[in-house]
Amino acid sequence: MTEIILRPDGKGRINLGDLAAGVSSYRVTIGEYGKLTLTPYAEIPLSEKWIFEDQDILKKVKQQFKPENAE
Repeated sequence: MTEIILRPDGKGRINLGDLAAGVSSYRVTIGEYGKLTLTPYAEIPLSEKWIFEDQDILKKVKQQFKPENAE
């Protein structure tokens, strides 16, 4: 686990910079003593959602991206 210190600006905002690369949104969980946990999400276009809903198609797509040596 890596820990870094981020300081909020004058308006209370925290800039995640490169930590947010590829992330379109975050779910924020507020725990005991004000601990914040950010869970990153990468959303997909609605036009591609059907691939993830059809398990047969999804399996075929994953097979195409599997390295040739992997089993």
